[in-house]
Order: sequence, then structure tokens, then C-alpha cells
Amino acid sequence: MNFYSKLQVRGHRTPREASHETALNILHEHLGLLPDRDAASVDTLKPTLMQLSFFYLWVAAIATLIIRVIYQSIVKLLEWKDNAANAADVPSAEENQPTNVNEGQRSSNDTSSNITVKQASDAPKEESFTAIKDIANANQTEAESTTDLTSNADKERNFSKVKPPPSFDDLLKYLVLFGGILLYFYLCDYDHIFPRRERTYSRDLFLFLCVLLVIVAGAFTLKPCPGTILNRDQTEEWKGWMQVMFVWYHYYAAKETYNYIRVFIASYVWMTGFGNFSFFWVRKDYSLWRLLKMLFRLNFLVVCVCVVTNNEYMLYYICAMHTYWFLSVYAFMRVLSSWNQHRWKMAAKFLVYFVCNTVIFDVPHVGETLFTPFKFILGYKGGMHEWMFRAGLDHHATLLGMLCAYNYPNYEKLLNYLERKFTAPYKTVLAVAAKFVLSVAFAAALYLWQTNIMYKEKFEYNAIHPYTSWIPILSYIFFRNLFPLMRSYHLDLFAWLGKITLETYISQLHVYMQDNARQLIVYIPGYPLVNFLIATIIYVTISYFLFHLTTEFSAYLLLKDLKVILKKVAVLSILVCLAVLLAFATKRAWFL
Repeated sequence: MNFYSKLQVRGHRTPREASHETALNILHEHLGLLPDRDAASVDTLKPTLMQLSFFYLWVAAIATLIIRVIYQSIVKLLEWKDNAANAADVPSAEENQPTNVNEGQRSSNDTSSNITVKQASDAPKEESFTAIKDIANANQTEAESTTDLTSNADKERNFSKVKPPPSFDDLLKYLVLFGGILLYFYLCDYDHIFPRRERTYSRDLFLFLCVLLVIVAGAFTLKPCPGTILNRDQTEEWKGWMQVMFVWYHYYAAKETYNYIRVFIASYVWMTGFGNFSFFWVRKDYSLWRLLKMLFRLNFLVVCVCVVTNNEYMLYYICAMHTYWFLSVYAFMRVLSSWNQHRWKMAAKFLVYFVCNTVIFDVPHVGETLFTPFKFILGYKGGMHEWMFRAGLDHHATLLGMLCAYNYPNYEKLLNYLERKFTAPYKTVLAVAAKFVLSVAFAAALYLWQTNIMYKEKFEYNAIHPYTSWIPILSYIFFRNLFPLMRSYHLDLFAWLGKITLETYISQLHVYMQDNARQLIVYIPGYPLVNFLIATIIYVTISYFLFHLTTEFSAYLLLKDLKVILKKVAVLSILVCLAVLLAFATKRAWFL
């Protein structure tokens, strides 16, 4: 037995041995835990080559951080000693100064020095004032040159500024924390250090938790936001509450909500089209840096998790879908970008986009043939069925999002007109009647969808979902923004959760649940609600840290200077290669 196998012989970490113990079998029966006899054997728990490589990179980051902390502590100690010695020498130097100095000359010298200091201090102020004025003028010119897709205040909220890169010492701290989180992923879902149990569904408990969360969010986190339609806070709130339903659908095996979950995923894809189209439409930034930023945001964490947990990329199909649809929006706006300012040319581009998606996902065998070269990425368990099924379910949602973004100014003008205070009473009546008619139309469409489509069986519903999901999406947008008061407030709890949806989606499969979200991690056997509380706290905390760590890594690696990016990528590649070589040598030497 090698060294790693010896580490496995501890309690339930030796599954086949533990399954033969009567006491543990009784524990499993009474507490609803899974029998260990179905778990992986010791041989399958051996670390892979890339897992060992990541472990060595993490150890190297820890060692480097410790060395730098010790070195900086020594430097500070020496500086403190030098300052103390200099401070001790100052009085003796003053005592040796001559006492017969001309007081008048000293006074004139002080006066002249004060004047000089004053002039020196005044000069930077005027320079800074001039610089600030120039920056303000430049900002004003840039603001005036942008289109009126959204208000200026909302643009500042929607398009964040470039984050400065962290220092090298901070980067080491982030790497150590990131490696520790990934190690926890490995221990939970690859090494299975915690027991597991089957999921159970209780409609009463599920609805109670959902309603309770909404009440708490409304009572304690209701905050004002810009009154624009689909402002950033509102879309983050939308993503947040949908993500809660999506994760709890998995956690509690709420299969009866499957059709709603399909609509929520379609809404996420809709936001990919809406948000990215809005950005490219307003900023006209098609740079390589922008492309790399988005691809890094969508795929950095999932690639690292795939390596650490030894899973396929398509297990996290949301990341693959958003990457593909983002690239499609980028290509749509980048190719023939001069056409974007012409109405009929844009209509032609939308038509071509629609036809392409229809042919790829609706015509048999076209999609499988087209995506075959990417099978090493999009394939799952040796086939392309998973990708075609997932992407095909929402293959028109991105187009709907882009169309909504393109017509956003017109809809905003319509609502602003209907909400004006008219002097003529009949105009007020007409405005109210117009809103009433629109409300009835959307309510009727939503009612028909709910009664005739929503309650269909899973496979029957999936067949018509790509062509009907627009009804609940547009209905929600309409009623959420129907009155100025409704769009001027948001639930900040859900908005906060909406910012970390990618991390919560990935983490749920490893530190909240296991076995592809089919089993639950058990921290405290016999107390399912307490276990749910502890698991939720751990899960949300880890997701929060992962979001910020990904942002910091992106700021450090992806600067706007392409040469700097290439240098950092080259250094990182060398470090990874060295870690792989060391891992390979370790596996050969220890037979891992």
C-alpha cells in the first residue's frame, strides 16, 4: 500500500471496508445516509496528474508568501532600528550647533523659505485644477457623444470602471485562498470526506422557505435604485431570485418546478443577448481585451474546478452556453459593424442570425456536424447530445434579448410618454387606457401560457419551450416596470446574490450537493434543517470569495497592454509545466 492509500484508511474514507461494519450500516439506515458500498474504491481516489500539479502550485504560492512575509518583516525591523538610531543621534547634533547665529538673518531666511514653500504648494494646486478641468471636459465630451440607450447615471452603474491590478503580495494571498477553496472542493466531491444522503422533496417546506426568503428580503433589504427600465439593480435582483429557485430545485429535488426552471435558464440566456448587445451598442468596444475579459470571467473558475474535481466541461453546461451565446453576440455586432447604425441593415443582420440559429438547432444533424470539431470541449460522456439539447432549448432567447436591447429606447420613450402629467384630461385617460390594454394583453398571454403550456409533461414541454419561453420573459419585464414606483426599488438581497450567480452555480455541485446534484452533503447527521443552514452558509461564503478572487485574477492577468498579458501568460505556462513535470515524477516514484 503506497503513501496516498494509507491516508485513505480513515473511517468512511475507506468505503468498501466501512460498508461491512454493522454499526455504520445501522447509522446509514436510521439517518438516511447513502451506503458506503456504492462509493468509489480506494484505487479510484488516487489524484490525477493535473490535480497534483494544482496542489504543487498551491504549495509553491504558500511557500512564496511565507518567504516574502519573513523578508518584509526583517526589512521593516532593520528600518525601525535605523530610524531609532537616527532619532537618538539628532539631539547630540543640535547640541553641537553654534549659538551666535544672527536672529535677523534666521528670521529673514525663515520668511523667504515660507514664501518659497507657499509658492511651491500653490503651483501643484493650479496644475491639479487645470488637470481636473481637462478631465472633466473630456468626460463631458465623451458623455455627450454616447447614444441615449440608457441614462448617463445608469451607464455608470451598468458599465463598471477598469479595476486596478492587485500587488504581487496580495496576489499571493488570493492564490493561497483560492487553492484552499479548491482543495475543499476536492475533499468534498472527489475524496468524499463527508457522508451523503438522498434528497427528499416536501412541497410544504420548499414553498415555506421560498416565501420566507422573499419576506425577509422585502422587510430588510428593500432599497431605492435608478428608475430606468431594466436598470442594473433590477436585473441583478432578477438573476438572484431565479438562482435561488434554480439551486433549491436541485437541493430539494423539486421536479414539479422543472418547467419554471427552464424559463429561468432562458431568462439568463436572454440577459446574455440583452446585456452584451447593450454594451457593444453603446461602447462600440470590440477590442481583444474586452473579448478576453469576458471569456476569462465565464471560464476561468470552471476550468480550474474541472481540473480539481476531474469532471468534464459540459457538466457545467451553463458556462458553455453563455460562452457560445456571448461569442455569437460579439460576432453579430463586430461583423459589418458599420451596418449597426442603419435600421434596414440591422434588420437584415437580425434575419441572418435567426436563420443561422434555426438551421443549426432545428434542422437534424446540422448542429452535430458543425460542432464536431469542438467535441473535445462540448462533448459529454462521448457524445454531443448534451450540448445540442442544452443549447437548443434556448436557441432563440439570445436573439430576443438583442431585439429588446435594440428597441429599448422606443419602449422607454413610450412608457415615459404614458407616465407624463398631461394638461388635457383626455390625454391622461388615453394614457391610462393604453397601459390597461397592454396589461390585459400580457396578462392574457401569460394566463394562456400557464394553463396550456406550463403544466405539460417534461419531454412535451421541452419540444415547444424554445418557441414559447418569450411569453413569461416579456410578461415579467412588462409588469416589473409597469409603474415608476415599482422600478425605483429593488430587493438588495437578491441583487447581491445576482452578482455571484456563476460562482453559486458551479459551487452547488461540490460544496452544497454532490454526484451531479443528486445527493446532499451531510455535516450534521440526523438534523436536515440544521444541516441545510450550515451547508448554505458555507456554500454562499465560498461563492462570494470565488467571485472576488476571479475578479482580482482577471485584473492582474488581463491588462490593456497585450505585451504584458503575453509575458504573464508565458510565466504562468512555465510554472504550470514545471508543476506537471513534478507531479509526473511524483506519480512515477510513489506509484500514485
